[in-house]
Amino acid sequence: MKMPQLARLLRLLWRDLVGSGTLRSLWVFCACLLLGITLISACSSLLGLVEDGLASQQRENFGGDLVVRAREPLPAEQRDWLDENAQVSLQTELRTMMGTQDGDFTVVEVQSVDSQYPLYGQVQLQPEQDLQSAVARSAEGVWGAVYDPVLAVSHGLAVGQRIDVGNIQLELRAEILEQPDRSLSANTRGPPLIIDAEALELTGLLGPTSLVDYDYRIRTEEPASDFRARLRGSFPEADIEIRTLADRSELITQRLDQVASVLLLIGLTTLFIGGLGVANSIAAWIATKRGMLATLQALGAREWQIGFVFIGQVMLLALLSSTAGAIIGSSIAWFASRTLATALPISSDVLGLLWPTALAIAFGVLSAITFALPSLGRTLAADPIVLLRGATEFNARLSAGYRRMTAALVLGTLALMLILLPEPLVGIAFIVVAILLVALLEMVIVALRWGVRRLRQLRVLDGRFTLQIAAANLYRPGNTLRAMLLSLGSALTLLTAAALVIVATLDSLGNTVPERSPSLVFYDVQAAELEAFAETLESLPGHTSHVLAPLVLGRMTHINDVAIASRDNDRQAEEANDEHKLSYRASGVDNTQVDRGAWWPEDYAGPTLVAFEDREADQLGLNVGDRLRFSVMGEVVEAELAAIYSQARFETQFWLEGVFSAGALDPWITRYIGSVHLAKDQDVEAMQMLGAEFPSVVTIRTSLLLANVRAMLGAAALAIGLVAAISLTASLLVMSSVIAATTQRRVYESAIMYALGARHAAIRTSLFIEYLLMALILTVFAFTAGSLIAWGILEYWLKLAQDGLWVTGFSVAFAGSVICLAGGALWLMRSLRVSPALLLQRGG
Repeated sequence: MKMPQLARLLRLLWRDLVGSGTLRSLWVFCACLLLGITLISACSSLLGLVEDGLASQQRENFGGDLVVRAREPLPAEQRDWLDENAQVSLQTELRTMMGTQDGDFTVVEVQSVDSQYPLYGQVQLQPEQDLQSAVARSAEGVWGAVYDPVLAVSHGLAVGQRIDVGNIQLELRAEILEQPDRSLSANTRGPPLIIDAEALELTGLLGPTSLVDYDYRIRTEEPASDFRARLRGSFPEADIEIRTLADRSELITQRLDQVASVLLLIGLTTLFIGGLGVANSIAAWIATKRGMLATLQALGAREWQIGFVFIGQVMLLALLSSTAGAIIGSSIAWFASRTLATALPISSDVLGLLWPTALAIAFGVLSAITFALPSLGRTLAADPIVLLRGATEFNARLSAGYRRMTAALVLGTLALMLILLPEPLVGIAFIVVAILLVALLEMVIVALRWGVRRLRQLRVLDGRFTLQIAAANLYRPGNTLRAMLLSLGSALTLLTAAALVIVATLDSLGNTVPERSPSLVFYDVQAAELEAFAETLESLPGHTSHVLAPLVLGRMTHINDVAIASRDNDRQAEEANDEHKLSYRASGVDNTQVDRGAWWPEDYAGPTLVAFEDREADQLGLNVGDRLRFSVMGEVVEAELAAIYSQARFETQFWLEGVFSAGALDPWITRYIGSVHLAKDQDVEAMQMLGAEFPSVVTIRTSLLLANVRAMLGAAALAIGLVAAISLTASLLVMSSVIAATTQRRVYESAIMYALGARHAAIRTSLFIEYLLMALILTVFAFTAGSLIAWGILEYWLKLAQDGLWVTGFSVAFAGSVICLAGGALWLMRSLRVSPALLLQRGG
């Protein structure tokens, strides 16, 4: 192509695009694309900032290159080996109760650290001082402590106050402004309270049976995997758990990728819905250009020249819309990252937004062209005479060139989608589900057309003009049912499913779970104080019932006489070092349900049996009937796997991995867990009484946990509602594009019917009935599909009851359908409020 010719085509492209700026269909095209790309850009950009932040601070967050965890101090030989081969810092951790000057008690994670801490990063205190000095013993003999900001907010702690931990009183010397290795779960597990190692000894909490973590943080120049292998080779029988930086990074990245994939899927769904609006908007826009197309063809313009102008206009609009959406999405991600920076290590480098923003723009342009090209190709392939005649319907096949271009664009879009999604399998699943959804909708449309045809053959419709016209509009060629079902049906399905899940979850947390949940739960009740503790529980005000069960820690070492550590699967091999919480079957400890196998009778007295939690069982590849071997305090316990159980998400307090038949764990029982049911509003007083008499027993109010969960779910519900609103907005834009694309035909047909004697009232009535029938079809489809999705989530993931929710689901689907389609019907009716002459003139 010569430069003068290219310049003329570009001028024509720009002038025609500027002249089309007032067309509603082009604005709908831009809005549909902008919404989807905004969501995609926001999700991918935020994920990039979080991953960059974690990568830049991963050693500080982990505390070292490796962590060696044990339940008791390492023997001198092992500790000497660590000191000879790396820089080591010991951090001792345990959960306990902290008492304030006001008599309140709360759970904290007491930590003692040595002079080497931290190996990476630094601890910042307010007022500024050295950590070792802040926790040292004063001249008056009082030990110091530094506290997490969460305690300052929740209990009003301040520098200079005194607190009780175990048998001693501590003075608060500073607030922790920054702790590099603070756990992401510290807010729920217990805020950190750092004290001196000698002070921890004096608390009396380090008994022989106390649940204490001894974490040896390792800093080494040697690759962590090689160091772990040498340590294991030197002490193969050591009862320790070794985690590397790579293990933690892989786990966190996996969780982030899962969350990001779900969020990006929502964005892709919105873009998929909006893509239909893109196709319809282009069809409506190109319909206004048929005279110009015919004129250009009649004047000798070649197909590629016309294609260059109009495809170029679509690409330019797609580029501008995608760029705007990507910038808006990146800005949302940036501001969200600043809000989350207090809880997560998020990068502040704006350059980190460039790659996800560029990907989002490329994806938007590719998607727009993919959806728009078939409509453009069919119009450009039409005969100029047909275009000049202003026909509202014409059949033109895509040329081979356009078919190849469309296929290439589809493949490119799918490839880019797999690059955008952190979990490629999720992207493949999305593609499969989208294909199945389209196929299902096509079957629904075929069934509806067949049903409407049969309905029209009934005598009851004889002489009923409005009903016949309304029914005919649902199955004739060029009807809007397919586009409406794909766009509004998808969005309303998402809205219905989200509403059902949110209502069921909030109902369970507000009614079902509180009714069945205990008032208080306990951890680390020592066997020596069990009898006294039980008597105290019975004397609590409002006591109705309580349960106590043993807690034994052990490791699974063999499955069917094969050592887990020798497995080829590295992840499964490392499971041999993981501790499992083991106990007996006790009613009221955890809400469990057997999925595979069966519980043994309560009076069972045969060989040892065990039931295992489903997630751990699936990770290890366990099956009912397997022979399992455990190591408990250096002793071997063998058992047959009799059952695999699942646990209720919101009613589980202890998350026991293994439940043994009675008597199997008796020789190793040193501590207990349990719960108590009290009369309403007695939990605070009871917690203070237990904290004062048994300071080493960790006591947690379930009402506080449920309140935190409800708050989190409230925020999640708001986020889901916003996403559903965005998807519904995209669907409304699609509906407007569908109506815009068919308005010319509907106006023309109305003019013909009016000229043949039909009244405006009859035409409007038939239109109202048509949209009412479409609303009923959409309601049934959205309710059915949304209920199935919600049922799967509630039944197999959240494990919540679904009684009485279907009225809610039908109401949401019906209200959404009626509101959306009523707006569309009113818009179309307004287009028909003109004189017959003008209708015929507009109809062409």
